[in-house]
Amino acid sequence: MRSARTLLLLLAMILLSGVVSAQSPLNRAGVVVRFGDGEVVTACVEFAEPTISGLDLLERSGLPVISQQSSIGAAVCKIGREGCDYPATGCFCARDQGRAVYWAFYRREAGAWRYSSLGASNVVVSDGDLHGWAWGPGDASSGAVPPDLELTDVCKPLAEPAPTTVPTATITPASSLPPTATVLPTVVPIATASSTPTAQPATAIPTALPSPTAIRQADTINTSSPSPAVTPAMTPPPAGSAPASSGGQWLGFLLIAAVLIGGIVATLSRQRSG
Repeated sequence: MRSARTLLLLLAMILLSGVVSAQSPLNRAGVVVRFGDGEVVTACVEFAEPTISGLDLLERSGLPVISQQSSIGAAVCKIGREGCDYPATGCFCARDQGRAVYWAFYRREAGAWRYSSLGASNVVVSDGDLHGWAWGPGDASSGAVPPDLELTDVCKPLAEPAPTTVPTATITPASSLPPTATVLPTVVPIATASSTPTAQPATAIPTALPSPTAIRQADTINTSSPSPAVTPAMTPPPAGSAPASSGGQWLGFLLIAAVLIGGIVATLSRQRSG
């Protein structure tokens, strides 16, 4: 019993968590990536968490990412096909005329790209944010700049849900409805058998008369006081007599029912106590 209740409780919790997850609104943020040859890749990332990190946003864009942790957050070494294969090489292995070539990180604010001095793992991303990455030469305060795009260029507006049409019920007045014939039910009398049985008349038994020879012999023996003929009386059984009482059968049925009910109660008690 306890194991069954536990399984039902777990199933209910799983179903409720699925319903809550399905109903929770999704947040969206955009990523703009500009490679060294000028190719631009954008991605609109949806997430159910209230916030994620800038590194999470870049990794969820679908592009392969290699990063290195540092005191100011993760530095991105390679995105897609371009960058340094850390840890086989240093994260800032590329050089151009003595300048470092790396992935510069930006955040879109007030319609412009703002260079981030923090690593992507230390930047919080909320719904509606836009991040940019660009590969090229730079220094600790500037680098290559992503193309001038807004979030609406990356994340298309969500389609508005279609309005729900509520059907209107049409009520037809009773006066316009066609008349309908009224069918009266036909009452058929049902003959019931009489519960009182009809008493059958008793069958009369003819009385045997003595033969003439016996009468002469009786007259010879006693002619003064002849003995009258005695006819035995046959009393028919009373009409509608009931059979012997069935009280013994009902008593046995009640005893069996009591035993069965006691067994069921005992079994339920053992299951609850177990």
